Amino acid sequence: MSSLISTQEEDLAEAELATAISAAVAAPDSEVLVGLGGASAMLYFPVKKDLKPQYNEGRRSGEKELVFLYLSIRGLGETVRLMLAEAQASYTHLASPMGEPQEFALEWRKRSPNGLTPIMSGLGVPRSEPLCQSSAIIRYLASRYGMDGGGGELERARCDMLFETARDFKNKAKEIVAGDYSTSGAKGAVITAGNILKMMANMGDVGEETSAMNYGQVQLLNSLLTLNEEKKGCVGELSAPLEEWLQKAAGRKGIREYLKSGMRFPNVTPQYKFDTGPMTRGDTKKIFK
Repeated sequence: MSSLISTQEEDLAEAELATAISAAVAAPDSEVLVGLGGASAMLYFPVKKDLKPQYNEGRRSGEKELVFLYLSIRGLGETVRLMLAEAQASYTHLASPMGEPQEFALEWRKRSPNGLTPIMSGLGVPRSEPLCQSSAIIRYLASRYGMDGGGGELERARCDMLFETARDFKNKAKEIVAGDYSTSGAKGAVITAGNILKMMANMGDVGEETSAMNYGQVQLLNSLLTLNEEKKGCVGELSAPLEEWLQKAAGRKGIREYLKSGMRFPNVTPQYKFDTGPMTRGDTKKIFK
């Protein structure tokens, strides 16, 4: 009986996905998006790319395609988007402006184990029982695509160490943007920047397009991009080697194309409105090639 229920639930979840995609496709390109709120349907990005050869094929035989759902802001979905862009992975991305009815949004409030986004399914994860929590999704995808430091336990732990440190580094934004490095010792921005460079000493060279990036490096990229958007050049003022690393990482093919695409949403205000002003649904369809 449980198997039948599971099959029925999976079929229902597949139907919910089809409904969400149909609603997104039918929504007019002229519809105005202001950030979160007020849209009729989610945004639909059918990403079709040729996987970079240094990464593993995330989808195994008999498994469903990856579907990743988050809000139509950067937030907790941005490291996942950057990872998949770097790997040049094919997947379906749905971005919710939060104004659409749940029937057009995969019923994520019901489906998500914690009732929140992001969620992912496919690659071995049932549509009816998706994964939630951004860090869990990042680690799962890193394992599937070979972005977890090389496969050994120690390598994975070192990758995770960088991931957590890069997240902490983003929390030092006020100090870094202001150029006020008054916090001394290992908790300060200056020493943290140096320690991050040491952590990456034996990791892949992001200046070599054929090297693999791990998820800790991608999280660092996300953190540094955010800092430089808050104040242009602040990363270089803190650490010239870290700025050099940032420019190399941001210039990698998949990442460079993603950053110029309509999937890269603008920053938002504290009220979750785009800080560059309203945009249209059609603006998001600028495809990266």
